Amino acid sequence: MTALLRFKKYTIICLLCLLIFLTGCGDRKDALESVKISPIDGKEMVLVPAGEFIMGTNKTDVDNTQQKIGTVKPLYLDQHPERKVMLDAYYIDRYEVTNEEFKRFMDATKYPDPPATWVDGTYPEGKGDHPVTNIIWQEALAYALWANKTLPTEAQWEKAARGPNGLSYPWGDEYVKGKANVGIEGARATVPVGSYPEDVSPYKVYDMEGNVMEWTLDWYQAYPGNTYQDPRFGKKFKVLRGNAFQKSGHYFLDAYRYAFNRTEVPADEYFENVGFRCVLPVPMKK
Repeated sequence: MTALLRFKKYTIICLLCLLIFLTGCGDRKDALESVKISPIDGKEMVLVPAGEFIMGTNKTDVDNTQQKIGTVKPLYLDQHPERKVMLDAYYIDRYEVTNEEFKRFMDATKYPDPPATWVDGTYPEGKGDHPVTNIIWQEALAYALWANKTLPTEAQWEKAARGPNGLSYPWGDEYVKGKANVGIEGARATVPVGSYPEDVSPYKVYDMEGNVMEWTLDWYQAYPGNTYQDPRFGKKFKVLRGNAFQKSGHYFLDAYRYAFNRTEVPADEYFENVGFRCVLPVPMKK
């Protein structure tokens, strides 16, 4: 089945799951738990408290790397400007959604079209705890809504990865080889979620630097205050966040390892190194 047909079929599932999601948004508690277990998919979620954080960057390509490697867009400019952003509290999955978890979703919704690498409706043996990949944006959203959650916005994803002070990487401001499943030193394939214990953010969220890139809710658009003009901006592409295992290509470069990096792709395409995690907004107290 083509990705386009998968996209259309999942539109129906998304509408049904949206009803579940909206129904489940009740009053917030006065005291929020720092960790909670999602009742539908059983995933551990961690609290990201309300407050400001530093998003984006003012970094520029002083070495003219973009022309040397021939990338489509200039480095960093679509991530401008660095600014403070205020967010309400939310919960985010501690780990990426796995093959086993996605299989439970498929069984529950009776969806017949598994990811491209699965055989006879199930994931490869021994890969149950690996992040699910080869799914389009609509499929990731359908899972999220089924689980009474949603996909993270770029701001939610970035705050969970960088903390309130805008770290360059989940663990700090210095890149250290071997801390995450990225680059030449990485596994060059998915690994079980949480396999790199040092790839952890200030909020104790894992694998936000590596393993797989992750779908977000947002369209690829200019940030407020950004003067960079890009014809790709608009409701044309969805944004991926994080880096991932790579086999070759420019994603090995330092510029793509920063936690503020953005990657734009069509919503109806799927990739072997793209997965997702979910968030649960905390409803405002009535």
